[in-house]
Amino acid sequence: MINRIVISRIITVLLSLLLQTTAIASVYKWVDENGQVHYGAHPGNTAAERVTIRKNETTTPRIIKNNKQAKGNEKNTDSAPAEAKKHEKPKISKKERRRMCKQATNDIASISSRGRMREINKKGEYIYLSEKQRQKRLTAARKKQREYCR
Repeated sequence: MINRIVISRIITVLLSLLLQTTAIASVYKWVDENGQVHYGAHPGNTAAERVTIRKNETTTPRIIKNNKQAKGNEKNTDSAPAEAKKHEKPKISKKERRRMCKQATNDIASISSRGRMREINKKGEYIYLSEKQRQKRLTAARKKQREYCR
């Protein structure tokens, strides 16, 4: 009986050590003799440096509609009953409301805590938002918070 407990604890410790080694795996960067930059889980040569991988710190990117799409949506307002059905809000579960509330609150905190905000555009380049764009995002996040955090 005691041997079983000891063996199970030893196995638990060994498994936790095994899992920790994969969790702390790192990425290395090095330049070969041809000047080519390489990245890998193991250092390619002695001059390799360890690289820390950061997550994107900006808020989640927003979908920006083209002007053509926005104008196309305005033209399709022929029937009032069909439009009334479109404006009906679908029922949202409590879990989804909590998630949306938390997201809106986090967006407000994120936008308010930073001076400049940046995004990655379609080309993969960083673009900085103007103060007007930043305030627009903050207003939208506050509106979502009022809507979902009741």
